[in-house]
This record gives sequence, structure tokens and C-alpha cells, in this order.
Amino acid sequence: MSVKLRLKRMGGTNRPFYRLVAIDSRRQRDGRAIQELGYYDPLKTPKTTHLDEARVLRWLDLGAEPSGTVRQILQRSGVLEKWKLLQEGMSAPEATQRVGARLAARGEKKRKPRLSKKAKSKAQAASAGS
Repeated sequence: MSVKLRLKRMGGTNRPFYRLVAIDSRRQRDGRAIQELGYYDPLKTPKTTHLDEARVLRWLDLGAEPSGTVRQILQRSGVLEKWKLLQEGMSAPEATQRVGARLAARGEKKRKPRLSKKAKSKAQAASAGS
């Protein structure tokens, strides 16, 4: 049995909510899961993610393969990096500390807000008029 870590869609029409689950790869998207590992809510601002890190690490150790989207979620939360450090033989507290430092450093970077064409033209008109 090949186990995948993937998202199971919940919620109503136009109100998606996802659970991160360990599931047999042959099952349908919303089929019966082996174990629930967390959730992802793309509608909240900022997008909310909650993971049971111990369960995710256990499934990764057992050979479960994350889907593309789940892999991105695990990378953003630092779980995938921590798993790789643990595979290299680093102790759990040391790996947690290193990943925490990297996430804190990554969090300090702020992106400039992207403006739409309409907002850019308004800003240019306001600066030209002043």
C-alpha cells in the first residue's frame, strides 16, 4: 500500500477548507483517510495552517509521499526541513532550534504589496497632481 500525504476538501460550495491526511494513494480525493494530520484554511487572511508535526514526521519516516501542495505547506512551516535534518542524524531539539531560527529570519523579510494596474495609475496621478 502506497501512502500519500494530501489534502482532503471539506467545506461548502465556494467555501473550501482542507484537512491534511495520510491516505492510500488509490483512494479518491475525499475518501476515507488513515489519519488526519492537520488542516489548511485558504480563505482566512493570512491563510491558516495547523499541523500535528509529530504525526507528519512519523508518516514521512514511514515513507509517505507528500503531494505537491502538501510539500509546499510543509516547506513553509519548516516540517520538511526538520525531517531532512533528522534524517541526517541531528538531534530533535537541535533541529527544532535551527528550523525555528530559519523561519524567524524568513519572517523578517517583507514583500512590497503588489498593486493592480488601476491602483498604480491612481498612485501616479496622485503623485503627479501634488
